[in-house]
Amino acid sequence: MNLKKMNVLFVIVIVLILCSLIFNSAFAEKKFLIAFSQSTMNHPWRVTLTNDMKYWAEKMGVDFIWTDGNNEAANQLADCEDLIGKKPDVLILSPLQAKALTPVVDMCNKAGVPLIVIDRRIEAEPGTGLYIAFIGLDQKKEGRACAEVIVKKLYDKFGEYKGNIVEIQGTIGSSTAIDMNKGFLEEIDKYPGIKVIASQSGDYLRENAMKITEDWLQTFPKGQIDAVFAHNDEMGLGALTAIKDAGRDELIGCIGSVDGQVQALKAVLAGEYLVTVQEPPYFGESAIKVALDYLKGNPIVTSQSVPFKVFHAQTAEARKMAEEYYNYLVANDLMY
Repeated sequence: MNLKKMNVLFVIVIVLILCSLIFNSAFAEKKFLIAFSQSTMNHPWRVTLTNDMKYWAEKMGVDFIWTDGNNEAANQLADCEDLIGKKPDVLILSPLQAKALTPVVDMCNKAGVPLIVIDRRIEAEPGTGLYIAFIGLDQKKEGRACAEVIVKKLYDKFGEYKGNIVEIQGTIGSSTAIDMNKGFLEEIDKYPGIKVIASQSGDYLRENAMKITEDWLQTFPKGQIDAVFAHNDEMGLGALTAIKDAGRDELIGCIGSVDGQVQALKAVLAGEYLVTVQEPPYFGESAIKVALDYLKGNPIVTSQSVPFKVFHAQTAEARKMAEEYYNYLVANDLMY
């Protein structure tokens, strides 16, 4: 090979190396854009969830945008359309209602945007099309777990499986409220002597639950209600306030709910509350990790259930576990 040809070949090799370095550098510096549609910010659990998403987005080095559906399914659907229009690498959705937010799957499929659903379910199967994963808790199991402790409390009270329960449900149409109710009733229906005598949606809000409980306490005099089941701690704590204000001491220590909130744990340890089933709002790490794994071509699990614990003080062992978790939350200034 003559000198001229060697020089040309050398230049070509150098150019290819430089192009490769520039391409790889640009790719390495590319930051993925993760979009998040939050259903509402009217509840401390939701605020904690959003803050956790922000924290892990920053920690994992992705760009992050999010919207607040303001507790309206139509608003959240419009939010998703707007977010998809910004061409994110992944859309993460925490849906207000199951049926109303299911169209997001078709929207993502048409736009070529992968979808991850967290916390509440929609009416679609994860792993189908660009609906790549669901990450949440098993609300049926949570409902059953709460029911089991309430049933035991009623048995201890009467020496047999009987009693009347009132139920404060979550947002109508949400998968959490639907599954929580189903799981609770699956356990309660095993005992013909135990009845749910009233059920109403409190929309997961403390003030709503307080008003509902005030009305029930007037409708059902002392001796007609034996326990209260609420779909979250905020509503359970609202019920507790109404019970205290009405002087219905027979219901103190007879409330069960879900979330594992620090105030509910404190009430459990004080004997004012029966049970709170853990439902931590920390989805940021797992959701963004799944998104990044998918984008990098790594295998992902299409449906993940987050484990939970049941906190009560009906035994020495259970009380110790509740105390340890409560002390952990207080020491780290956490609500959940």
